[in-house]
Amino acid sequence: MRRRALHFRGRWKLGLLLLLLGLVLLLNLNYLPTVRRLVRMQADNETSNRINEAVDAYLGKHPLSYEQLVRLEKDASGTITAMQLNMDEANRLRAWLLEEIDRVIPDMTGQDFAVPVGNVLFPALFSGRGGNLPVRVVSLRSSNAEIGSSFTAAGINQTLHTVELQVSVEMLLLTPAGFLELKTQTTVPLAQTVIVGSVPGTLIQTGE
Repeated sequence: MRRRALHFRGRWKLGLLLLLLGLVLLLNLNYLPTVRRLVRMQADNETSNRINEAVDAYLGKHPLSYEQLVRLEKDASGTITAMQLNMDEANRLRAWLLEEIDRVIPDMTGQDFAVPVGNVLFPALFSGRGGNLPVRVVSLRSSNAEIGSSFTAAGINQTLHTVELQVSVEMLLLTPAGFLELKTQTTVPLAQTVIVGSVPGTLIQTGE
């Protein structure tokens, strides 16, 4: 009887160990990748929102018109022959924004992103339920901002020209699924105008 009891206990412990190993494997295959994906999406959205808010705050205090950023050169017939970007104005915004990013992104430390636990474990049954996942910004690896532009057809013989700020941020996050490196790229429009007629294919940068 004693031998049978010991044998039963041994099988019970082995079964429990196999169950735990199965749960760990299940978490690694399903839970952790889902956490990383959801946290990456929420952190990317939050970072983009903060960048947009920072640019809006700057433009609210220092409005920039299209004419301040771009000078159009025309020939005698009125055709645009060159487009020059005023880098003095653009660089002031760029330098301010990079300084602001260095301030606001680390401020996200310890933030709970809006990813309910129910969305991770049993989304079919508990979607939108449970506490949010805690995420900590461990470090801001790098940030960069470049001035660019885009041309979009706006009608017959009309082109919408947009001057934009292309911002990239790299940071290291600590999440319930471990460390996660995140690179966010955000494009913020600064000024735009509709040009009638043909436009040059490039935007010349002038100034410092």
